[in-house]
Amino acid sequence: MPVIRNIPDAKRRVRTGCLSCRKRRRKCDEGKPQCGSCQERNVVCKYPDLTFVIGPKLGAQEKGGSSSEQSASSYANVRFVNNNSSSKAPIQSTEVQVSAKGEGLSLHVGESRPLLGPGDENILDSFIGSSSSQSKTASPFAAINLPQSEWKDYFTTTHAASVKNETATLLHFQYNLAPWIEAGDVGSSFGTEIMLLAQKRRSILSAISSAASIQLARSNSAYGGPAVLQRDTDPSLALEEPRVRRIGLALLALGEVFTLNPSQWRRLSFFQSEESTRNTNSFSGFGEPLETLLRFHSRIDLAASLLTDQPPLTSLGFAMNHDPADRTLPLSTKSIYNACLIQLASCLQLLNSNNNSNIASTSPPFYLSATQEPMSPTAGSYFSSKWSSLWSNCQQWYHSRPVEMQPILEIRSVEAGQIDADNDSSFPIPVYTSSIALQCNIVYHISSRLLLLRKPRLLRLSSRQRHLSSLSWHAQQIAGTATRNDFAEQWDPILIAGLLWIARDMTHPSQQESLISCFRQISSSTGIKLDEEIQALRARWNSSQARGYQLSG
Repeated sequence: MPVIRNIPDAKRRVRTGCLSCRKRRRKCDEGKPQCGSCQERNVVCKYPDLTFVIGPKLGAQEKGGSSSEQSASSYANVRFVNNNSSSKAPIQSTEVQVSAKGEGLSLHVGESRPLLGPGDENILDSFIGSSSSQSKTASPFAAINLPQSEWKDYFTTTHAASVKNETATLLHFQYNLAPWIEAGDVGSSFGTEIMLLAQKRRSILSAISSAASIQLARSNSAYGGPAVLQRDTDPSLALEEPRVRRIGLALLALGEVFTLNPSQWRRLSFFQSEESTRNTNSFSGFGEPLETLLRFHSRIDLAASLLTDQPPLTSLGFAMNHDPADRTLPLSTKSIYNACLIQLASCLQLLNSNNNSNIASTSPPFYLSATQEPMSPTAGSYFSSKWSSLWSNCQQWYHSRPVEMQPILEIRSVEAGQIDADNDSSFPIPVYTSSIALQCNIVYHISSRLLLLRKPRLLRLSSRQRHLSSLSWHAQQIAGTATRNDFAEQWDPILIAGLLWIARDMTHPSQQESLISCFRQISSSTGIKLDEEIQALRARWNSSQARGYQLSG
């Protein structure tokens, strides 16, 4: 229990005494100009400087009005100001006299200007009322005295709908689409650079909103989905400088990706334009954010090439941030990923080119120039030597990949079925620590499987690790990696195309259903519709099953 002390009023200390008494913790009689204690001790007596704060509605408080009546009366004074009222009725000068302990303090309010000047209303209306939904609602600045209900309605989603939608699309692009475009590279500055450019160029801001709104409308996103309105292309984009115009067109093509099926990605208008990556031998010279956008569209091109069995349109000048001449420096994660893409592009060029034309030499490694002349040795010997070189590079990367590119947990197919009784598909379980490491391994398995499908007949492979030369093993690894990891940025276009590619040869019903479930998750997360691809796969599986029944019967 606390101790209760009975102290006489004459001996109670106060907080308004002089500084000397307060420092000595003695009772002060608060005499002016000197207290009695300071006079007896012959010391200087000083009082602290007090700042008097004028409280609102002192007159109403002295009259004893209730707080609810005061708040209601003050709320009733709120009104909107338009051009007419502000110009005709300027606020006059006012003086308020307030007394505090006998000393008068004057508060002078000088002549103030209207909140909105002539012509400011049009600017504010254009900023807040740019959406079609607001045109049907009366502007809050049109009347002088508005009811309290309309004042509350000012803060609803009816007003400034376009501004809210634009903010939602920008947030979605920054935190969802940008990491997906960067392939999960945490060291990329694309997201920051594109937003800084959007602050300066309205055409880039419009292109970002257009791409994000299309993706939002086609995916099950928490940002509102259909509530976000799709914006039209800003006509000022055609008047921008070439670099800014190329960035804007690449962003608009990003939105077009979500409107096409993966098998139709090759029909993107961006690939047919002069702004595409077709004649681009080096990406690093463009700088951010254009470099990352061009690399993303090159991945779209590689994915389309894998599904259509056609050579990629993009030249293979993937410039690496690492200097090939300096072998002592470790490769960055981005450089390793770019090297894997170069390997995949080289395989697609070799296997899908007609008569092995337009294939570059191996110096520098995996580099293709659009102006290079086709080589003239015999097709068989050149194909075998090129195939052997690509296969050797693939396996060398797999055995010497850095630790961050290796799975932290890897369970084989048979063991996976024994661990999880509900796992009927028995896909292997490789668990990775980052999305970019997952994608690098996916690209390796796709490249190796592509080469195995077209292996020269007389070429013999090493028998020490036979699983590396198995088509089924690479397909199982691709499926297990995609279904057993859960990164927001893992659904890269190449991964989606790789899953559709290996799904054609899946024969077990449980594995087929597992892939169908994975495709539905991809559609829900990215907005890329795979309905036609799923129907084609089911038709292919049914045809293969019926053919198997005929052969067995």
